[in-house]
Amino acid sequence: MDYYRAFPFYMGYQGFGQWNQSGEIVEDKILEDLEYLQQMYPSYAKRYQGVILSVVDKMDYDGSFIYDQYPDKLTMQRVVSSVLAIIKANEENSVQQEAVQASESVPWQEKEPWIRELVTVILFYEILRRRRMKKKTYII
Repeated sequence: MDYYRAFPFYMGYQGFGQWNQSGEIVEDKILEDLEYLQQMYPSYAKRYQGVILSVVDKMDYDGSFIYDQYPDKLTMQRVVSSVLAIIKANEENSVQQEAVQASESVPWQEKEPWIRELVTVILFYEILRRRRMKKKTYII
């Protein structure tokens, strides 16, 4: 058997399905897939995503730190903290409006760690998506 002509198992299906013939991933297809998957987010993530989009919209301008090659970690943590403050205020308002009993609602201190992680991931994804879209517009 000629081992130099044989393909590894993972290279046998290049160009199959939605991927390009050269083996590279078409970026438009990836963005479409990710946007479709975002529609299937759980209810908490969908609510938080709206807040995150409004915050990132305000930061989306030429020369913004989100387009730096290496964004500052402290600045990113501050953005996450500001998003969490907005989410906390929104949840406190909704709890007061619904008049939910205190025994049924989970205190913010218990929810905050996992909400912070979820917001961080969604925020970083949104910044990455906007960086890709901006880079794509420069190429054209």
